[in-house]
Amino acid sequence: MTTPVPLLIGLRYWRARKDTRFVSFITLFSVLGITIGVAALILVSSVMNGLEGRLKGQILGAVPQLVITPGQADQARLEADLARMPEILATVPLLTSEALVMRGGQMGGVQLLGIEPGAERDYSPIASHMLQGRYDSLEGGAYRILLGSQLARQLGIFPGDQVRVMAAKGARYTPMGRIPAQRTFTVTGLFEMGAQIDSSLALIHIDDARRLLRTPPNWRLYLEDAFRAPEVGERLNAQWQGLSEPPEIADWRSDYGQLFSAVKMEKRMMALLLGLIIAVAAFNIVSALVMMVTDKTPDVAILKTQGISRGAITGVFCVQGMSSALLGTALGLTLGLVLANHLQPLLQGLGIWLLPPGQPLPVIIDPLQVLTVVLGALFLSFLATLYPAWRASQVNPAEVLRYE
Repeated sequence: MTTPVPLLIGLRYWRARKDTRFVSFITLFSVLGITIGVAALILVSSVMNGLEGRLKGQILGAVPQLVITPGQADQARLEADLARMPEILATVPLLTSEALVMRGGQMGGVQLLGIEPGAERDYSPIASHMLQGRYDSLEGGAYRILLGSQLARQLGIFPGDQVRVMAAKGARYTPMGRIPAQRTFTVTGLFEMGAQIDSSLALIHIDDARRLLRTPPNWRLYLEDAFRAPEVGERLNAQWQGLSEPPEIADWRSDYGQLFSAVKMEKRMMALLLGLIIAVAAFNIVSALVMMVTDKTPDVAILKTQGISRGAITGVFCVQGMSSALLGTALGLTLGLVLANHLQPLLQGLGIWLLPPGQPLPVIIDPLQVLTVVLGALFLSFLATLYPAWRASQVNPAEVLRYE
């Protein structure tokens, strides 16, 4: 099989010792820049994916992902429709309200969830993140409560202590005026998720929540992917639009949408900033190739007198520029994947903990994201080779060789 002439000459130019040290330096700088940019983008993207996944598991796994208020709708039909959706893992009863947890003269605001521990044990991450006590210690009629560890530390609460819970819902009207629903609960456990819900979430039994809030329970849906809650909610809304009294549907975005929007924005900005490193390094190829074209102008003129077309001359310098880009991208890909897979041992060896001690830095390598980074770096490098290669193709042999 015959090697194409542009590929053969381009690789020969790339491997040849540069006559100008400055050209060699610019070429080396572009290769190193692409290597660092690709490696940094893969590493940072993987860490951001891990942090987002951790937030998704710790927050969206613990708080209601999708809540349905059936109201007066035909509950048998609703249950049948939910059972036909494979995205839904489980449907459990839930009551929720904003509340105050008071201990002595201190208080803290929480989202109070009335749950059925037996139905949620296999789906709620809180069950596996109990710091003290047991998740299934909640019993109907016993008025027990589980609190986050951070809230407990703020209020000086320990398992066995009693706290007063004052809920926003379920207020009673008396001759003395409107009195909020309140009840004394015994703390039987503390959970620690390593997220903000440790200071803003409290769990009680669904039966105790019914008595406290005086409202029927809603339905809490556990999904395979919590990020698909808006999509599932829209599909259910469209499916139930024809009902005389369609149920109300709410998802996690009402409480935590801004947090995850901020995380996504941060990911995009980090990708943009690191992408600029790759762009700067890629366009250093322009400088190296322009100087190379100037140096090789007589050679180009001779090649054109031998019948090589302008397109082939363009290909020669594109091959030369893309050789540097391929080398830098390959090195960056290898370095980025190695660092991403061994980041925690490396940081631990250096004595660096980006998260609280004992909590490993989560890393999730997304193959599609890595492929996008690699293809993006190569595409930018290809764009950088076009102008110098075009200039080389415009060389006029008669003018160049007139005095040779």
